Amino acid sequence: MTTREDIAFLARRAAWGLAPGELDALEALGTTAYIDALVDPDGAGIEAEPSPWVDFEYVDEQEVRQQQGLETLDRWTTHLVETKRPFENAMAWFWHDHFAVSFQVVQYLPTLIDHLDLIRDQGLGDFRELIRSISVDGAMLVFLDGATSTGDAPNENYGRELLELYTLGIGNYTEDDVQAAAVALTGWVVRRRLGWEVQFVPRRHDSSPQSFLGKTVNDVESVVDAACSHTACAGFASGKVARFFLGNPSDSVLNDMAERFAAAELDLSALARDVLEAGAAGESTPLVVAPVPWFIGALKATGALIEPRAQIGLLRAMGQVPGSPPNVGGFPGASTWLASSSTAARFGAANVIARSTADDAAAITLAADGEWDGLADLLLRPSGFSAATLAALRDLPANVSTRRGEGALALALASPDLLIV
Repeated sequence: MTTREDIAFLARRAAWGLAPGELDALEALGTTAYIDALVDPDGAGIEAEPSPWVDFEYVDEQEVRQQQGLETLDRWTTHLVETKRPFENAMAWFWHDHFAVSFQVVQYLPTLIDHLDLIRDQGLGDFRELIRSISVDGAMLVFLDGATSTGDAPNENYGRELLELYTLGIGNYTEDDVQAAAVALTGWVVRRRLGWEVQFVPRRHDSSPQSFLGKTVNDVESVVDAACSHTACAGFASGKVARFFLGNPSDSVLNDMAERFAAAELDLSALARDVLEAGAAGESTPLVVAPVPWFIGALKATGALIEPRAQIGLLRAMGQVPGSPPNVGGFPGASTWLASSSTAARFGAANVIARSTADDAAAITLAADGEWDGLADLLLRPSGFSAATLAALRDLPANVSTRRGEGALALALASPDLLIV
């Protein structure tokens, strides 16, 4: 691939798109420098960004909760479109899917926001510290019932998911390990009357030594250390990150990544660089783009402005609403995004985005003029659209929409070229 194609690939996978003109600037910067900027924005001189909800004022009143939920989503999507640190946010989205904490369970917006800030702030840091923070995070304590777990009645939900979904994977632990983790993790509560403050209450904790993954544990720190020190952890975590961004890289690539991640003492930024460098080197397979990354990429390319209620309607129709993973396993995968209902919803969303794109936007101008190579490049396909998409664009009736270019832009956005990348 050329440098332009490399950068377009990285932007599709790790930055969820680019605004018009950014591909030219990044091509001049070069692939290595772009990876540096994605993985280490501080080192690249990119200013730190505040939380999207830094000045959000929550009002705990029934009549405004829906509006506040819409504002939360709007701030989130706006930040994803405008951020200068896109990979930081793409990694936060990975962790949102990985931990799958849902507002439908937590039901207290400030605590969910704290959780989202946590995974954004720590998502490229120390994996051990991230797991430790998640283990006593208010949203997680409510989500998996840790806040009601006591020494007399330990709840196994978080201990099980810690092992199965978050650190090791099935086959690397026993039911005894789950039970031991449940006992050692007891004692943490969420004081809802005190603004959902997290506290450790010793009298609710069973501090007796437990045998867990071949080690003796009796608290959060020892459980997290044992799980993250297990021989399966580096491979499980690195493999999940790699597959999220690269599709299905070869076993040899995954094994080498696992070894380097372990050698880097579970440094997520080192893993991230490894993953992106592998992608630029061609170690990837096609991925079906989930609705949220597709939506953000389309907004970046077109500059379309869509009001919050319409945004959530479009995302819900496509089957992926931020803050609402359907279960502990996270969002569904490719088979769902390729289903007829999701595909139809994506066509509907593409029409709304095209209709909401300004007359003087590059996307509309290129589509109206039939500049297909330029439109493909804008949508991060420097080598052009596929033959099937190109034929469909050329055959599109001129009166397919009320504005020149609108129908063609919608068709391009909804095409397989942007669905499978």
